[in-house]
Amino acid sequence: MKEGMGILAVGAAVCLVTGVSAAELWIGAAEADITPDRPVSLTGQFHVRVAPTNSILSRCKANVLAVESHENGQAADCAILVACDFCYLPRDIQARFREHVAGRLKGFVANKLFLTATHTHTAPALEQGWYDDLGGAMPPEEYVAFFFDRLAAAVVKAWEGRKPGAVAWGLGHAVISQNRRSVYADGSAQMYGKTDRPDFRGLEGGEDHSVDILFFLDAERKPVATAIAVACPAQVEESLSRVNADYWSDVRDGLRRLYGEKYVVLGFCAPAGDLVPRAILRKGAEARMEQLRKLNRKQELARRIVRAFEDTWDVAQHDIRADVAFAHRVERFDVPGRKITDAEYETAKKAYEPLVAKGKLVGGEAAHKNWYKKTLSRYEAQKSGDPLHAIELHTLRLGDVAIATNPFELFLDYAMQIQGRSPAGQTVLIQLASPVDDASYLPSERATKGGGYSAVPESSLVGPEGGQKLVERTLGAIKALFEK
Repeated sequence: MKEGMGILAVGAAVCLVTGVSAAELWIGAAEADITPDRPVSLTGQFHVRVAPTNSILSRCKANVLAVESHENGQAADCAILVACDFCYLPRDIQARFREHVAGRLKGFVANKLFLTATHTHTAPALEQGWYDDLGGAMPPEEYVAFFFDRLAAAVVKAWEGRKPGAVAWGLGHAVISQNRRSVYADGSAQMYGKTDRPDFRGLEGGEDHSVDILFFLDAERKPVATAIAVACPAQVEESLSRVNADYWSDVRDGLRRLYGEKYVVLGFCAPAGDLVPRAILRKGAEARMEQLRKLNRKQELARRIVRAFEDTWDVAQHDIRADVAFAHRVERFDVPGRKITDAEYETAKKAYEPLVAKGKLVGGEAAHKNWYKKTLSRYEAQKSGDPLHAIELHTLRLGDVAIATNPFELFLDYAMQIQGRSPAGQTVLIQLASPVDDASYLPSERATKGGGYSAVPESSLVGPEGGQKLVERTLGAIKALFEK
C-alpha cells in the first residue's frame, strides 16, 4: 500500500469514531543520541557550516514517547511521538523512517508515528542539494542512515517497553519568545528589523507565553516522561559552527536533575513562525538580568521552562489519571499553494540572474541561487494549474487534551484561531511535524502585506488562503474527536 493511501485509510477509519470512551493507557519512552561521530554540515543558514567532531557544544537527541490505549483487555489505538533536535525535516524523511522501522514494531500502525523538529539551527543537515558544496563534511544521506539506525533502536525500545501507566496535564507560563518582525511607518516589515529607527512603529504580531505540559508516569506513579510545547524555535545560537541542541539541552539537563537521568523529555515547538527566543525589545535589561544570574540566554530560557514545569506539576499531580479517553486521527489533504505574482517573479529573476552569471559562488550565494530558482520554477509550474501542497495532519485526544500537528513554521495568527475555537479543555499545537512537502513558513495575511524574509514567496510555499484551510481542517479534526 502506498504511503498516502495508508494515511487516508487510517484517517477514514478514525473518522467513524463519534465518541471516545475511557481506556487504560500503556506508556513507553526512550531517547536516542543522534549526535554524529564525524564532521557534519549544519542546517539553518544560507552559508555552509561544518562542525568538527571535537567542537560539540551540546548533544542532539531524539526523544520518543509510545502511547497505546487498551479497552477490555485489547489494544484500541496508538501513537508514537518523536521530538528531534533538527532544524526541519525534509519531506521524505518521515516516510522513509516509517518504512525503515515498521517491520520491528509488532502491532503498531506505521502511519501513527510522527516526527517533529525543535528547529535548532545547529543540527546536522538531512537534505542533499540545498548547498552546492558541503565542505568535505559527512554527506547528508550518510548521516540520515546513521540517524535512522539510532532512532529506530529508541522507537523499538519505547514501543516494546510500554506498560500500564498514567497521565496528567497542565498549563504553565514562561516568557520564552518575542515577535521578531518589526513594522515601519510605510507599512513594510522586516525580520530582526532595527527598533531604534525613527520610523519604527511596533512589532507585527503577538506572542504566546503558554507552556503546555503532559506528564507521563508508570503504574507506581513514578515520572517516566514529559512532553512540553512552547511557542519558540530553538535558535538562541543559530549561527554557530558547532553541533548544539540549543536551549532544549539545558531544559533536559534541568529536569533530569530533578527526576533522574532516564527521564525522557520531548520538546515540541508550538506555532512560532514569527517568534524568536532572543530579545527584540528591552535587550539591555534582558542581558543585564542574565549577567546578574550568571546565566547565558539558553540557560535563562531553560530556567524559566523548568520553573513553569515545577509550578504546573505542583497542581497537576492532584489529577493523575490512568483511564482516559484516547484516540489518534491521521488524515492527508491538499491546501492551495501560494501563487507567484508577475512582480514577485521579476524580483526573483533580477536576484537570480547575477548569481548564475557570476559562476563561482561564495558564502551563502549558492543557497540564495537555489532559493530564487525554486521561486522561478514555481511561477512556471503554476501556468499549468493552481499549485497544491499535501498536508499530513495528526490530531490526538488524551483526556481533555487535544494535540494537533502541522508541517510549517506557522505564524501565531493561525494558532490563535485554533486555540480560540477549539472545543478541547487544553489544546497543544506542534509545528514542523510530519512533513509531506518542503518545509517553509506559513505567514499571516498581515505579514504577506508587510513583506520581508519569512513572508516573501521564497520563504513560503503556502499563503494565507492555505493557512485558513489548515485552520478549518484542524478544528474539524479536533471537534470530531470530542463529539459525544
